[in-house]
Amino acid sequence: MIVVYGGTFNPPTIAHQEIVKVVIEKFKPDKFILLPVGDHYTWKDSFVSFDHRKRMLELAFPNELTCVSTIEKEETYKGTYQSLLTIKNTYNKEVYFLLGADNIDYLEQWINYQKLISEFHFIVLERPGFEAWKIINEKFYKYRDRFKIIQLDIHISASMFRDNPDNFEIIPSEVYEYIKENELYGVKKHV
Repeated sequence: MIVVYGGTFNPPTIAHQEIVKVVIEKFKPDKFILLPVGDHYTWKDSFVSFDHRKRMLELAFPNELTCVSTIEKEETYKGTYQSLLTIKNTYNKEVYFLLGADNIDYLEQWINYQKLISEFHFIVLERPGFEAWKIINEKFYKYRDRFKIIQLDIHISASMFRDNPDNFEIIPSEVYEYIKENELYGVKKHV
């Protein structure tokens, strides 16, 4: 089994680390792939380049079980379905896509969403304000056996750091040093 965790990771936080740790302990995948979105997501405030986000992920997840994919760095975004298909064909194993409950609420707007839900499995992180099983039963009842729900009580997001870069305790120390060294998110080398 391969678990793929997609996101902006702008920047990676200790919450991302905790999520990865819990999912690895619970599902015991052969490989855990972090799939940062490409630079085409420029609508985000304080969005740093793919190369910076990739390097920060490598610093946050230095073990052999995890790796950072560059699939979505490409200029032409073909959708999550195509990324997961590429990963499935590369590893020749069952692929589970890890995402937040807020994302399943609009999953039917994703490129090739019908192929996505019929061909892949999902690990869904419960989020406050979203009832994952209710959404799944209302929108994807036929495929509900493809979804696994996990509960985590984590109230940290990357935007908390972007909005207040002094909030560095929510960022892994190696990542924060990289942020300082490269003066990302308004953080200066020498304060």
